[in-house]
Amino acid sequence: MKGLGGRALNRTQFLPGADSDSCVAADGDAGARHEQMMLRRWRVFAALFLIYLGYALPPLWTDHSWPGRLFGFALLLTFVGLYLGPLPLAAFGHRPTWAPRVFAAMCAVPAVYLLTIDGGGIVMATYLGIAVVLLLPTRASVPVVVALTAAITVLPQYVASWGVHGLQFGVGIPTLLVALAMFGLRSGFANTTALYQARQEVERLAAEQERMRIARDLHDLLGHALTTVTIKAELAAKLATLDPERAAREMIEVAQLARQGLADVRSTVTGYREMSLIAELASAKEVLTAAGMTAQLPATVEDVPMQARELFGWAVREGITNAVRHSRASLVQVELGPTSVEVVDDGRGCASEQAASEQALSEGGVQRGNGLVGLAERATAAGGSFAAGPRPEGGFRLRLDLPSVPSTRSGAPEAVVAR
Repeated sequence: MKGLGGRALNRTQFLPGADSDSCVAADGDAGARHEQMMLRRWRVFAALFLIYLGYALPPLWTDHSWPGRLFGFALLLTFVGLYLGPLPLAAFGHRPTWAPRVFAAMCAVPAVYLLTIDGGGIVMATYLGIAVVLLLPTRASVPVVVALTAAITVLPQYVASWGVHGLQFGVGIPTLLVALAMFGLRSGFANTTALYQARQEVERLAAEQERMRIARDLHDLLGHALTTVTIKAELAAKLATLDPERAAREMIEVAQLARQGLADVRSTVTGYREMSLIAELASAKEVLTAAGMTAQLPATVEDVPMQARELFGWAVREGITNAVRHSRASLVQVELGPTSVEVVDDGRGCASEQAASEQALSEGGVQRGNGLVGLAERATAAGGSFAAGPRPEGGFRLRLDLPSVPSTRSGAPEAVVAR
């Protein structure tokens, strides 16, 4: 059985910006707290059985002088200390090398008591049964428990100095029952540990997925917003002397875009942002026009099912952002269908950027910051397919396809995007 002191997983180590040393410390603290909780439960449960050790006290008090009493009490206290102290650590902790010595000591104390005091020490065999179950493998502990039960039931009647007569079922049966109970308890501890570790693993995976989602969304949001701000700022700088009024309008829009980008980032972190396909198409027309490109956009998104609009919005955003950044195109075309979206440009430049994107895609997302990789992950999660790369006739094509989904359009068509 795996020790409870094994490494526990903690989701803080996977959160962005988390310091590795602090995460390891938090991870260790969680495992230590869990181990301490399990040990406390064990000790409370185990202490309930100590009442049975009281059967050794009457003969020790009545049949011995003070030196014998003190020696007997010392042996009993030593046995209790081993039972409540090192035994649970050896059984449920880190499986230290000294665990066999704990077992040997727990066997030696009853032996010394029986040889030097009296037969009242046979009650300690019950606790030896517990130690056998906890410290030995199941295959070995079963025959040992059976042998121990038989020995303490049959042998005491043949030792005249102990003053017992007949078979000692009053000791043998409790020993067997307690050992059976410990088999169940050990299994319960193992299951609890497995559940705890499984829960920690689920939390780690959830934190990792959330971190990847935030990183992907922040890339998409900031990449688009900063590209648009850069284009408009450059346009405003060129128009500052030629057309001051238009330059001022462009800078006002830059400020609005910056505020909107900040709001999007905040909402992304809290997980409440929604993508709007119609808004992305409207933004695409504005950005492409500012970059000096001709935009051919769909007039409406009415044919796109509601379930697909968010994902298609991400595809449009990524395609337009890459076209403005890398393509040097004169024409960018967006085509929408019920199950597909395609962004095509007639660009001629920055092939190295496109090759890097294709390489990232072909390597399964090694470059996690790449927006095409993030879009491919979204498409895969939705059960669709994604392709992006240069066209034989020139330019670049980005296409995302989804399985057929039932249309859930609202009664009125969405806003129309001007061509």
